[in-house]
Amino acid sequence: MKSIALLAVAGLATVATAQTNLNVALTFDKTSIAIGETATATVTASWNGVAGSYMSSVNANWLASGEFASVSNIAAVAWNNPALGFNGQGTASGASVLGVQASQFSLIPPFTATNPILVTTFTVTGTAEGVLSYASTTVTGAPAPYSVTGPGFADPVVFFTNDAFSSGSLTVTPAPSAMALLGLGGLVAGRRRR
Repeated sequence: MKSIALLAVAGLATVATAQTNLNVALTFDKTSIAIGETATATVTASWNGVAGSYMSSVNANWLASGEFASVSNIAAVAWNNPALGFNGQGTASGASVLGVQASQFSLIPPFTATNPILVTTFTVTGTAEGVLSYASTTVTGAPAPYSVTGPGFADPVVFFTNDAFSSGSLTVTPAPSAMALLGLGGLVAGRRRR
């Protein structure tokens, strides 16, 4: 009985270690854009410490911190399996991306063990002044937002919480022409006071 308990504890330790080795990151190709300008957002997944592993599923929404942008051109996840009900492409809802679901298995192509793996890209267009970042939530009815498959894990598939997700930030500023008009207005107001 004691050996079974020790095995169970060892298995939990392996899963915990695996969880700390996954990072799903959303990054932007720019740090700042003006209203009306665009930036490309890229979502990648990387993991370490386990040979032969691969990203096996994503069931995520990426919710924007505010409505400072609109989203378009969401690329379909290359390793989705339409036959299994995964279209690999999310939908835009204002600045948020909803319902990104894809899955790959070693017996069903396409399959890639690339590390890091490209999950998706999308275009962000600034619509209002503010700082945009994202938080990850699980698609309704899905077991977890992200999973990794591979030898070395305690189970064939290890599901990960939203702790695996990180987001960069993108600052949306007023358009340069609007800033110039504000400056010109300040000069005119200053002259009137004299």
